[in-house]
Amino acid sequence: MRIPTDLHFRELAGRIHWPHPARNDTQITHRHTSDEDAEVAKATLYVSTVTLVVLLVVLAAIAFGQEAMHWLGVH
Repeated sequence: MRIPTDLHFRELAGRIHWPHPARNDTQITHRHTSDEDAEVAKATLYVSTVTLVVLLVVLAAIAFGQEAMHWLGVH
Protein backbone atom coordinates (compact mmCIF):
# COMPACT_ATOMS: atom_id res chain seq x y z
CA MET A 1 0.00 0.00 0.00
CA ARG A 2 1.42 3.34 -1.02
CA ILE A 3 0.86 6.44 1.07
CA PRO A 4 0.18 9.49 -1.09
CA THR A 5 2.92 12.10 -0.88
CA ASP A 6 0.45 14.99 -0.80
CA LEU A 7 -1.23 13.69 2.36
CA HIS A 8 -1.47 16.40 5.00
CA PHE A 9 -2.17 15.14 8.49
CA ARG A 10 -3.92 18.35 9.58
CA GLU A 11 -6.54 17.96 6.86
CA LEU A 12 -6.85 14.25 7.66
CA ALA A 13 -7.33 15.02 11.35
CA GLY A 14 -9.95 17.60 10.42
CA ARG A 15 -11.89 14.92 8.56
CA ILE A 16 -11.59 12.34 11.34
CA HIS A 17 -12.70 14.60 14.22
CA TRP A 18 -16.37 14.98 13.34
CA PRO A 19 -17.28 18.12 15.33
CA HIS A 20 -14.54 20.16 13.67
CA PRO A 21 -14.69 20.94 9.96
CA ALA A 22 -11.53 20.92 7.89
CA ARG A 23 -9.94 24.32 7.35
CA ASN A 24 -10.69 24.43 3.64
CA ASP A 25 -14.35 23.43 4.04
CA THR A 26 -16.64 26.42 3.80
CA GLN A 27 -20.01 24.67 3.89
CA ILE A 28 -21.04 22.50 6.84
CA THR A 29 -23.83 20.14 5.89
CA HIS A 30 -24.66 18.74 9.32
CA ARG A 31 -24.17 20.11 12.82
CA HIS A 32 -24.55 18.03 15.94
CA THR A 33 -26.94 19.21 18.61
CA SER A 34 -25.95 19.57 22.24
CA ASP A 35 -28.12 16.53 23.03
CA GLU A 36 -26.12 14.42 20.59
CA ASP A 37 -22.88 15.75 22.05
CA ALA A 38 -24.12 14.88 25.55
CA GLU A 39 -24.95 11.33 24.44
CA VAL A 40 -21.48 10.94 22.95
CA ALA A 41 -19.93 12.24 26.19
CA LYS A 42 -22.01 9.81 28.27
CA ALA A 43 -21.06 6.89 26.03
CA THR A 44 -17.39 7.86 26.17
CA LEU A 45 -17.50 8.07 29.97
CA TYR A 46 -19.29 4.71 30.18
CA VAL A 47 -16.80 2.97 27.90
CA SER A 48 -13.86 4.52 29.76
CA THR A 49 -15.25 3.41 33.12
CA VAL A 50 -15.90 -0.15 31.93
CA THR A 51 -12.41 -0.33 30.42
CA LEU A 52 -10.84 0.89 33.67
CA VAL A 53 -12.76 -1.66 35.74
CA VAL A 54 -11.81 -4.51 33.40
CA LEU A 55 -8.15 -3.51 33.50
CA LEU A 56 -8.18 -3.32 37.29
CA VAL A 57 -9.79 -6.77 37.52
CA VAL A 58 -7.20 -8.23 35.14
CA LEU A 59 -4.31 -6.67 37.05
CA ALA A 60 -5.75 -7.90 40.36
CA ALA A 61 -6.10 -11.41 38.94
CA ILE A 62 -2.49 -11.39 37.74
CA ALA A 63 -1.25 -10.17 41.11
CA PHE A 64 -3.33 -12.77 42.94
CA GLY A 65 -2.07 -15.50 40.62
CA GLN A 66 1.53 -14.51 41.28
CA GLU A 67 0.95 -14.51 45.03
CA ALA A 68 -0.79 -17.90 44.87
CA MET A 69 2.14 -19.34 42.93
CA HIS A 70 4.49 -17.91 45.55
CA TRP A 71 2.46 -19.45 48.38
CA LEU A 72 2.43 -22.82 46.61
CA GLY A 73 6.18 -22.68 46.09
CA VAL A 74 6.07 -22.66 42.29
CA HIS A 75 9.15 -21.06 40.75
